[in-house]
Amino acid sequence: MQIFIPALQRTLKLIAVIALIGAIVVPVGWGYEQRQQARTWQETACAYQLRDVTRGTQLIATIERRGNACAVLRELGFAIAPIGP
Repeated sequence: MQIFIPALQRTLKLIAVIALIGAIVVPVGWGYEQRQQARTWQETACAYQLRDVTRGTQLIATIERRGNACAVLRELGFAIAPIGP
């Protein structure tokens, strides 16, 4: 027994499939974006911490310009908390 005409039923099924795919893709994309933002903020925090560590020393200050402040802090022996699992 069909409630709707076949063309409407196919359209409703298509809308349901698109909604299901969207319900999976949107949260995954949002989570990826949040992780990227967390990395950016962590790198910014590492840069500020590295600047505080190297304040007053010219020798290490040139290392700061390399780009990956968190890696430099690890090389200098400072513990960096990981972003996530």
